[in-house]
Amino acid sequence: MKIVVTGGSGLVGSELKNYLPEALYPSSKELNLLNSDNIASFLKKTKPDYVIHLAAHVGSLHDNIRNRCEYFDNNILINTFLTMLCAKNEIQNFLGILSTCIYPDKISEFPIMENDLHDGSPHESLMSYSYAKRAHSVQIDNYRTTKNLNYQYLIPCNMYGIEKSVHKNNSHFINDLIKKIYYAKKYEKDLILFGDGTPLRQFMHASDFAKIIAEYVLRGLSISCNVAPNINLSVNSYAKLALKSLGFDNIKIVYDNSLPNGQFRKDVSNEKFLTYFPNFRFKKLENGFQELYNHYEKNL
Repeated sequence: MKIVVTGGSGLVGSELKNYLPEALYPSSKELNLLNSDNIASFLKKTKPDYVIHLAAHVGSLHDNIRNRCEYFDNNILINTFLTMLCAKNEIQNFLGILSTCIYPDKISEFPIMENDLHDGSPHESLMSYSYAKRAHSVQIDNYRTTKNLNYQYLIPCNMYGIEKSVHKNNSHFINDLIKKIYYAKKYEKDLILFGDGTPLRQFMHASDFAKIIAEYVLRGLSISCNVAPNINLSVNSYAKLALKSLGFDNIKIVYDNSLPNGQFRKDVSNEKFLTYFPNFRFKKLENGFQELYNHYEKNL
């Protein structure tokens, strides 16, 4: 089976190479996802059996707020062109990777189920990115139901992990947290975090999600679902847990609440996921924190 993976240099794509080493991971020069002619030419030349779509125009909360047009326009075009041309080239299998930020902000019951997707608007801070990703779910559903193609999507929670390459304005909270702890320890300063520490988040190590994607594809699954561990902690709790697990309890946490918190809560249900991956074990946060700290200690 010939597999093409977009976004191979990203956080998850870099990890996926460990599990699907024979797949094609084209660079942005080889496959320009904003150019429909280039996409069409690439697909005709490579003739993949399966496309895993990880690539996206992504960035920090504050960059999303500043550059809303780019986040909407680029993601709408990337997703629309690629999915449409995969279908036109009779590629039978497509897996899109979305984000839990696509879910409604105002919701009455948690955790959020897959069928809650269209029950309200996403949080205003990520509105452009969220609606572009939500639109992709509609597009994928349409191709699956009307053309009998195995077009599906996974909706992962927030992620963190070892970054193989640095992308401008692309900040993962846990990565940023551990990096700030490293500098706070090195220069004997306070740990300064944005907001007030109250928002709740689920986090998953990128290597776990890469492993799930690989197993999903190799098992020939045909489902769309959330992917997340059974954890939902506040930003402040993550910070305290990281300091404790690294042995730096003496570092003081200071919050800069002049900057917004973003969405307060968006934890998703993993019930459907666990019916297909009942024995999956996610990496412990403490192990992930230590791994990331060692990485920064060695490379910064």
